[in-house]
Amino acid sequence: MTAFSRRLAGLSLALLLGSTSLVAAQTVTISMTPPSVETNRYWNTPGDFNLSPSMQGLVGHDPVSGTYDNSGLAESWEHNDDFTEWTFRLHPGAEFHFDFGPVTTADVIHSLALHTGDDSTLIGVAQLKGVQAEAVDDKTVKFILPAPQVDFLFAHGGRGSLVIYSKAQFDAEGIEGYDARPAGTGEFQFASRTVGQGLSFERVDGHWSGKDALIERLDLRFIAEPATALATLLSKESDIAILPRELQPDAIAAGFEVISSTNAANQTAMLFNGTFLQPGDDKLVETLPWLDVRVREAINRAIDRESMIDVLYDGRAEILPVFGMDPRHEGYMPELAARFEEAYGYDPDRARALLAEAGYPENFPNPVVPILSTNLAGNPEFPTMAELMQVFLEEVGIQTEIRELDWAGLGALRRAREATLFHPMRNMPVKPSAVGINNYYASAGRPNVNYEDPIVEELNARYAASIDVTERNDLAGKIFTQVFDNYAVAPLASLSAEVMVNPDTVSGWQFPGVTSAGVSHFNLITPK
Repeated sequence: MTAFSRRLAGLSLALLLGSTSLVAAQTVTISMTPPSVETNRYWNTPGDFNLSPSMQGLVGHDPVSGTYDNSGLAESWEHNDDFTEWTFRLHPGAEFHFDFGPVTTADVIHSLALHTGDDSTLIGVAQLKGVQAEAVDDKTVKFILPAPQVDFLFAHGGRGSLVIYSKAQFDAEGIEGYDARPAGTGEFQFASRTVGQGLSFERVDGHWSGKDALIERLDLRFIAEPATALATLLSKESDIAILPRELQPDAIAAGFEVISSTNAANQTAMLFNGTFLQPGDDKLVETLPWLDVRVREAINRAIDRESMIDVLYDGRAEILPVFGMDPRHEGYMPELAARFEEAYGYDPDRARALLAEAGYPENFPNPVVPILSTNLAGNPEFPTMAELMQVFLEEVGIQTEIRELDWAGLGALRRAREATLFHPMRNMPVKPSAVGINNYYASAGRPNVNYEDPIVEELNARYAASIDVTERNDLAGKIFTQVFDNYAVAPLASLSAEVMVNPDTVSGWQFPGVTSAGVSHFNLITPK
């Protein structure tokens, strides 16, 4: 059946079923925070990709549980006994948009080279360092890893480090073809991009998976100011908006509804970036007051997390005991959660005493704590979070200043190991423990890591080499205990991803919270 006859058949069915099916051909517009970098090249972003409606990795996710499934480009996979070789078999019918042909192992190998090149800025690309890909045949690819990776599927899922691009398109059009109109494989295909404004996608009728999207067109509208995003929703210029929770009551009062991810999707924290405590890093001591553990504890004691959660998240979040630790992943330490109030609880008097003990500010040549204010897709609360941090810290006598910087600028500083800022960070989605530890607490995550110490280095080396379930759980737990006891970061909150929808145009959307924007599974947006 041709594409035209499929659409004609769908129209005939719509006429039989009534107006609900006719409305299914509508456009849905989503207002969201702009990505840090507007580009069609995934490897030139830090991971907040905006082409996920049209581009896919090898591994998909169940829309309810979030567990890995074969809704990506691979129909199955397996690994050897020591997790150093992973073999993926591609779906036989998977094909690229715009007639660029079937997906083959050549596309996977080509995409791996793109994502691991010298110009890659992906934060999570460490999982692909030193990885080689070999074609077993046109539909089977083997990844050979330099060390065991129990969590290698994460590199290929919704917040992974490898999106599959068409080698045929590259050979025909060069990198300019990706910049103009990248051929993806998802249920939507790229339609247009207007820099500073947004992206549009069109439904692929007769998608190779056998499951077409439920709406005909999807527009992503980039809006930096949350109040403006709310206004587009209230005026019904948008059908869906990703809003800070502090603005959601206004939308709810006007009849709009909240849809949440089916799982906890996000952990937030403030990072003491540049806390490098290994031999040779002593030169930083004079410029960073938080290299003194007493100052790090004092800052944590100054934060009223319950009030912060009320203001930022309308009370719909939980206090996070350790950034990167989650009950779903190895190394979870319930005793750290039990100790949190004693070790981190809001206590301004204790904060002041710790600062006095450290000789703050007199003993610090530069006692000012620079707090970063920035925007990041999926976290519209970050600017308000910075303002709250300033209030909390100054209340106990810490000198601060707000510095404004976009997320791309922060990324450049982190890659240069010069991000000497107290800045917001999110672990979104909640990553496997090994990935989170490498991203935030170990030199294996360089250059983007923010904390290093010799004890974590020794534990992490053993952790990375281990394939024993019990040993890995024990080592991850010890790493989380070390960062907890040394106040490596200021953990804040654990929360789901939420969107506000117009119930007159959108009746549902199921997404598990597995991407950097929180949202995914755009093909499941259900029109009214």
